[in-house]
Amino acid sequence: MARLLIRYGARVVFCGREETALKSLDEELKTQSTIPPEGFCVDLSQPDSLKSFIHKIRQKYTIDILVNNAGLGYMGDFCNMPEKMLLSLQDVNMAAVVRLCHAFSSDMKERPGTGILNVGSVASFFPTPGSALYGATKHFILGFTDALHQEMAPFQVHVSGVYPGKTASRFLERATEGRLKVWEKSSRPEDVARLGLQGLMKNKIRTIPGLDNQIKVLMASVLPVSFTLRKMAARHPRQ
Repeated sequence: MARLLIRYGARVVFCGREETALKSLDEELKTQSTIPPEGFCVDLSQPDSLKSFIHKIRQKYTIDILVNNAGLGYMGDFCNMPEKMLLSLQDVNMAAVVRLCHAFSSDMKERPGTGILNVGSVASFFPTPGSALYGATKHFILGFTDALHQEMAPFQVHVSGVYPGKTASRFLERATEGRLKVWEKSSRPEDVARLGLQGLMKNKIRTIPGLDNQIKVLMASVLPVSFTLRKMAARHPRQ
């Protein structure tokens, strides 16, 4: 998304928790634009770190497009989930999204045409045994984003959610603590990013990249929950 926004002529301000990755992206983006980007090293699972980041941004920038893309995953039985991961996952996937939206949405109401893009998951639409808390946080993103879309509509502020399925990234490796590296079949990050930003531009409430994912969402809406639960559980062997 940062690469696409740079190409569109935006000034990109981004954050992440890995300094090496931030520096690499910053150097790459600087070669593609005369408008210098700026990266911030932030741990969104730490409330004080997030508070400081929000303060710095509000002091220096006016945000026209807010993209909430940070997220953590965990694959394994909920009862075996380390407490630190349990808390971090909730803080990053839900609390940080809420706080960032709250920090910038009031100002956006005064500037029609601004927008917020929240990144959920195809898991937002059905329960995910074997990844119970992650799926629940993505349920939250769906409901929160839908409602915020309607609240901001009278002010001509776009609020959209993009709900990808398997995407080529380090997400799976991190969510399984290295047990699994890559999905057998996955979407390209650049395709998901492009569709998500297009959806925001059109003020679509929900964008679901990929026909396979759209079918999954449709099937989940018509099949009995008990059937969906059994199917999902079969894909996630007990840890």
